[in-house]
Amino acid sequence: MGQCPMQRRFERIPCDDPLEFTVLHMDVSDLKRVRSTGKMIDSSEGGIGLVTEFPLQSGHVLEWNDKHHKGHLHIGLVKWSLKQNSHYRAGLALI
Repeated sequence: MGQCPMQRRFERIPCDDPLEFTVLHMDVSDLKRVRSTGKMIDSSEGGIGLVTEFPLQSGHVLEWNDKHHKGHLHIGLVKWSLKQNSHYRAGLALI
């Protein structure tokens, strides 16, 4: 009878793809750009799940190139991030 209170708008599709990305974040009054890597572990029409060693925080903006469409840039907003041992698990909304 109970319904899950957090229903997702889009179905997640599991994946295991390496990802090179740039993190855009403010440091005091300067915009910083940091290159890093991680692994995309799921995707949907609205976002991706990511595992990385970079200490992602809610509000960070990430950009990465589409490996299937040359010259196509993706941009995602970190909605949440959890530290798990030596890495971070994060959820990004595509913007």
